[in-house]
Amino acid sequence: MVCPGMNGRIGITRLIDILCQSVNSADMSRNDHIPSGFIETLQAYARERSLPAGRLLDEMRLDLESPGVGALRFCELLESLRQLDPVPALGLRLGLSAQPSQFGVVGYMVSSCGTLGQALARYHRYQGLLQAGLSSRARLQDGVLHMRWTQAVANTPLASEFSLAVFVSLCQALIGRAITPLRAGLPFARPRDSGVYQVLLSCPVDFDCDAIELAIPAHLLALPISSKDPYLLRLLEQQAQALLRQHPRAAHGETGSFYSQVQDQIVESMKNGEVGADAVAHALGCSLRTFYRQLRAAGYSYRGLLAHTRHTLARQYLADPALAQTDVALLLGYSEQSSFIRAFRSWTGMTPGEYRMHLDPGKRQAAAGT
Repeated sequence: MVCPGMNGRIGITRLIDILCQSVNSADMSRNDHIPSGFIETLQAYARERSLPAGRLLDEMRLDLESPGVGALRFCELLESLRQLDPVPALGLRLGLSAQPSQFGVVGYMVSSCGTLGQALARYHRYQGLLQAGLSSRARLQDGVLHMRWTQAVANTPLASEFSLAVFVSLCQALIGRAITPLRAGLPFARPRDSGVYQVLLSCPVDFDCDAIELAIPAHLLALPISSKDPYLLRLLEQQAQALLRQHPRAAHGETGSFYSQVQDQIVESMKNGEVGADAVAHALGCSLRTFYRQLRAAGYSYRGLLAHTRHTLARQYLADPALAQTDVALLLGYSEQSSFIRAFRSWTGMTPGEYRMHLDPGKRQAAAGT
């Protein structure tokens, strides 16, 4: 998913091109994971309904200790809750109460976009890190954005309902207002109480579809993002402090100013996954030739500055136990965790996991609280 840089703008044509790119992970393993934050919606529902779920709530608390939960495990939790409260469209009821923060780092990152369209583009780029077994497509036709996606592992009726509802909830939370989809579709047989689905989603709902489907008016893509998450602000503050402490040399005047601008734009571009020199130069409003010339005058190479910035932030993020390794890869602009692992090994001689094992608990806590 792509969002504009500091000075860039993204047109509706380019946005739709991005959304319509197929994301199809080769990893369809049974070890697929999703953000554990979604479990919070299940906890809240059980408490609000005063369900006899003491043991189940204890299990959920343990699952929440990790940033991710297995997709199969999440399906088991959904089914356990359904057995305690067998109401129709339970997955929809649960998913509609989800918040952006429960999407993990992806949720925090889409919250920092300017418009809903930019947020959906960024979400689309990184959804493979959210859930490896997810494949999606989108198309624009007659002023309507049609989206469809499948889940290789979390593909039970309850999980499909939940997936559809959390996406609608995410869009609504981002723009701070209710949205009325034009149509929705679910990949299972029509249930006996199918009317409940239309009431909950405020739109016609089809069943026996090949995928989870959602259609929304394309004009919603231009609406501004209204949500700002406190955790995102803390992450950004950690970024600033880490880069300030690790500045490779004291720079002053125009040279120092340009260095700071480039580094700031690298951090911004990491959110989009477009950290090439041409993209950063364009965002700064200068030609690639001028960009390289000014960097050389300051005594830097772009490749070295990018690696230094990523290395500095990687160590900062890995010290935060709340961030999974996939979250760290995402924050650094990697669309594949394997690329991050290779880069980190080249910087430190160890994998991110090995680095975390070497962190002293006291240092880890101090770094995370910076």
